[in-house]
Amino acid sequence: MGITIHTPDETDWERFAFVGARAFGFSYTPEQLALRRPSLDLSRFRLARDGREIVGMAGSYAFDVTLPGGCTVPMAGITWVSVSPTHRRQGVLTALMSACHDDTDVRGEPVAALFASQAPIYERFGYGLATMWRDIAIDTKAAELAPSFRQPAASVRFMDPDEAAVVMPPLWDRYRRTRPGELSRSAVRDELVRTVRATTEGGMSPAFYLRHADGYAVYRVTMKWNNGFPAHEVHLDELVAITPEAHAALWQTLLALDLVGSIVSERVPLDDALPFVLTDFRAVRTTNLSDGVWVNVRDAHVAFGARSYSTADRMVVELTDGELQGHRYAIEGSPAGSSCRTVRARPDLTVTHAALGSLLYGGVQPSALAAGRRLTARNAAVLRRADLFFAGECTPHCATMF
Repeated sequence: MGITIHTPDETDWERFAFVGARAFGFSYTPEQLALRRPSLDLSRFRLARDGREIVGMAGSYAFDVTLPGGCTVPMAGITWVSVSPTHRRQGVLTALMSACHDDTDVRGEPVAALFASQAPIYERFGYGLATMWRDIAIDTKAAELAPSFRQPAASVRFMDPDEAAVVMPPLWDRYRRTRPGELSRSAVRDELVRTVRATTEGGMSPAFYLRHADGYAVYRVTMKWNNGFPAHEVHLDELVAITPEAHAALWQTLLALDLVGSIVSERVPLDDALPFVLTDFRAVRTTNLSDGVWVNVRDAHVAFGARSYSTADRMVVELTDGELQGHRYAIEGSPAGSSCRTVRARPDLTVTHAALGSLLYGGVQPSALAAGRRLTARNAAVLRRADLFFAGECTPHCATMF
């Protein structure tokens, strides 16, 4: 009978969730299944079956993603991608990714993106690295805001989870439009995250919430009493700051928490100003730097025609592989706006489909892609122009897991 691809229905849900969780090395309790079900639109998922057995799956969440310049476009957040080890090298992953991409295209979403559990997998499906993932650790004994950055103490206060449910969404919506790569968040997703944060997890406390007029922070604590020499570890889940004042005030409060020896986080952008507002730059250490979001441009006309560019210029880009191999796009743009259309003109740049995704958010230089043999420029002058042209106004980042 062979492998077949299906859209799941409600009768598939529990088995579908079990097989998906098994692929990543865990399992759901009945309570966790009930909690997560509302966040999934089953019509966006595809199952691979061998007879009646589920042997693979992939799907997507619906988002809006911010592009350089502050414009947003629809995006498919590809997720739950897995194939049973009993059915490897039979074309299952290729069939699932193709089915998800077809669904994305039918829905008119010009961008697909994913977090890769294993980095080597997705470039062949047209996904290029677009953001980086940074972990930091802060020694609170050495970390102090420089006097010129200190904020009034009354500008930050605690809020309970019910207040956070009201305060945080509009602040997030303001913030995510300032950062290329960030995503919209649905009410269903927010409720799921709040519920998870209300539980103890991995030795950490339930979440605590701080608010500012222009931002918020969410953190948990792992207690370390050390026989009378407390050095608790604060796990910063999220810090959202729309203004420099909010950024400084929230960090000032976090660094003042009692009994704390260190603050760790996986959610800090590469260009975060924190080291520069402290008296000791070395108080903030980067403990890990790895790939973040990978992007697949499904509709170049919409995606590259929506973002802004750092210089006024025109670049003709030709794809060298994938479904659209040989297509040429004239991207004409400036800080004020842009357009993207199909042309026959001689290309300035030739790129892989994956490299096109790396260019979209403005965080990967064309010259870096050229060094990695994902891009070729007509000459060195064109490459220098391209580096300036595609650069975004700030480093892209995505703290929204999916």
